[in-house]
Amino acid sequence: MKRQFLKTLSIAAMVSAGFLFSTDALADRTLRLSLQVNTKHPIGANIVFFKQQVEKASAGKLKIEIYDSAQLYKGSEIPQAVGSGAVDMGLVLIDEYAGTIPAVGLFSVAFLFPSYEVLAKAANPSSPVRQEIDELIRKTGTRVMWWQDYGPIQLLSKGDPISEPAQMKGKKVRVLGKPSGDFINALGGIPVKIGGSEQFIAYQRGTVDIGMTGTTAIESRKLFEVMNSVTITNHAQTEFLVVMNDKLFNSMSAQEKKWMGDAALAAELKMRAETKKDNLDSEQFIKDKTSMKVINLTPAQVKSWQEAAKPAIDAYIKDAGPAGQRLVNEVRKFY
Repeated sequence: MKRQFLKTLSIAAMVSAGFLFSTDALADRTLRLSLQVNTKHPIGANIVFFKQQVEKASAGKLKIEIYDSAQLYKGSEIPQAVGSGAVDMGLVLIDEYAGTIPAVGLFSVAFLFPSYEVLAKAANPSSPVRQEIDELIRKTGTRVMWWQDYGPIQLLSKGDPISEPAQMKGKKVRVLGKPSGDFINALGGIPVKIGGSEQFIAYQRGTVDIGMTGTTAIESRKLFEVMNSVTITNHAQTEFLVVMNDKLFNSMSAQEKKWMGDAALAAELKMRAETKKDNLDSEQFIKDKTSMKVINLTPAQVKSWQEAAKPAIDAYIKDAGPAGQRLVNEVRKFY
């Protein structure tokens, strides 16, 4: 009885002194994070920011090792690699999940998001669109830690500048995934899925006639060296995700989860506040510092692209079923 009392008293004293449940009581942990862009790209820089926030809050108890430029895995390999635990965390274009979960491809459906403001509302953590997509992805064994706002997607050409949908007929076009492939099919083109890190070589070799990416990638990946023009279509407003192995996250202490969650939220808010400016700055860089021609469409031309893309929205709903129709309806409420 006396021994038990002393043991209880000892534990109480340790708690009072802060020896239990403190940062010092946690074992050091290092998480490996794979991404396909370099850390100079805005998305890569955002992950560096996350790393800094985690390591500062944890006083170095929780560390993040970044493997950039597809050193470990290509973007298309991240869902399986993170879900299986082969790597702890990874950066992935949301479209990479659309092959197995069609509804997740929502953000690349052509012209579904008429403005950046609609995108921001749909991608907000409190949005039913965001919440449903996060839950669908978690069923694959990967937990979405935060969303990274990538910005609008454009079309690149090595030959004649693109201004009309009819110019896409018969052309091989780099696509991000199934939804952007449906868009190209609707235009009479030939979709070719090419990973982000493989773009430069694919364009250089002529694997495709038309490219598809954001202006920040044109700058950071130096795509202006292998393509002659970019048409500002803003046809998709896609997102990247930073995902983590769900079992690993669930095994973490409450304190570790808080460090991760706080840093993830800070990183997401920072990225969403900066992305619009980053894309506009890159567009200006292309105009001022490269020989690449920037094509801005007239309102009438934009309308012709929107009309031509309508079958792509129908294709998405058909593939995604009730979940797809529900998500499209939710997005349209933000119009």
